[in-house]
Amino acid sequence: MPSGEDSMLASVGNRLAGKMKDLGVVQHASGTILELGAALDAQLLKEQRPSERMRMLRETTNRIIRTANDAAQAYSRASRAITAELERPGTDPAPAQAMRLRLDAARLAVMSALEVASRRYPPLEEAESVDPDA
Repeated sequence: MPSGEDSMLASVGNRLAGKMKDLGVVQHASGTILELGAALDAQLLKEQRPSERMRMLRETTNRIIRTANDAAQAYSRASRAITAELERPGTDPAPAQAMRLRLDAARLAVMSALEVASRRYPPLEEAESVDPDA
C-alpha cells in the first residue's frame, strides 16, 4: 500500500513521478554496497590463496563502483527533474520538495556505504603492494 508521501509524489504526474524509479535506484544502492561488502568478507574468511583473495576484492570493487555509478546517474536525473518541477510556475512545490528530501537522504546513505567500503578495503594499488602473508 503506498504511503501518503508516495501518493502526493504520484499526484505530480509523469513529470516527477516518472523519476520514482531513479529515486529507488539511489535508495537501494547503499544496501547493495553494504551487502557486497558483507558477502566479500564471508568469502575472504574461506579463502587463503592471496591471488584468489585479490580476484575477489577486484570483482567486488568493480561491482561496488558500478552500483555507485548507477546511483550517481539516477541521482542526477532525478535531481534535474526535481529542479525543473520546482522552477515550473503555478505548481505546488511540496511534492518536489518531499522527493528532494528522500533523494538527498538516499544520496547520504550511498556516501556512507561507500565510506564504510573504503575503510574496510584498501585501494587495489595498496592491496597489491601489501604482502598478506608477511
